[in-house]
Order: sequence, then structure tokens, then C-alpha cells
Amino acid sequence: MKKKISIITLVMAILLAVGGFTTSTAVSAKNKKVKCLGTYKITAYCGCRSCSGKWGNRTASGRRAKQGRTISVDRRKIKLGTKVRINGKTYVAEDVGGGVRGKHIDMYFSSHSQVKRFGKKYRKVYVVK
Repeated sequence: MKKKISIITLVMAILLAVGGFTTSTAVSAKNKKVKCLGTYKITAYCGCRSCSGKWGNRTASGRRAKQGRTISVDRRKIKLGTKVRINGKTYVAEDVGGGVRGKHIDMYFSSHSQVKRFGKKYRKVYVVK
């Protein structure tokens, strides 16, 4: 006895065979919005005199530094205003620092004790377009 195959069943079988229902297209589209800059040294700073001198929490971009958002970068590597993803969290390049050169990013924290706890890390850095 022959069974009739509906057009919908046939189309679904073809899409499954060629990967039409996988998330690979969504993932590849998402990856086009992010560009890896490589591994950077990540350090921390705050608005205290020992970290920021006379500048406090004022940034080179004119905004007040905010924990969880502000990073200090080398303008030759990352332009001010650029959104950067580190460990899945997005930051904004709002500041520059005298000791920030090359593949180095300084993250802003609201207290010096947090800066000391953070220390130095090496992480992959991505530009969010």
C-alpha cells in the first residue's frame, strides 16, 4: 500500500537534510557583528589619586567613569566610543591612560580595594559593531 507524502512533509525533510532548521545561520550572522582583536592584558583603575592622579573619575571622552561600563584604552588600537566585549560583558572605551599602551585595557572600578582584588588578567577582546 502506497502512502501519500504531503508537500509540507517533503519540504520539511529537505530543510532538515540541508540544515535549514539549525541555528547555524543565526550564529554565523551574530559572529559577523563581533570582531576578535586578540588577547589583551586587562588591569583595573579607580578614581583615587594613586590610580588617576588629579583626573579622578573624569574620562577623556568627557563622561564620568562608571563601573561595569568604562574602560581605558590605547587610542591607536581602539577608538574612544567603541563598544568592546570582554568575557561576555560589553564595555565602552571612554578613557585613555598613561600606562595603557598596545594590547592593554584598564577597567574602571568604583573603589581601590576592588582594583587591588582584580589584579591582572589576560582575556580575548571583541569589538561589537
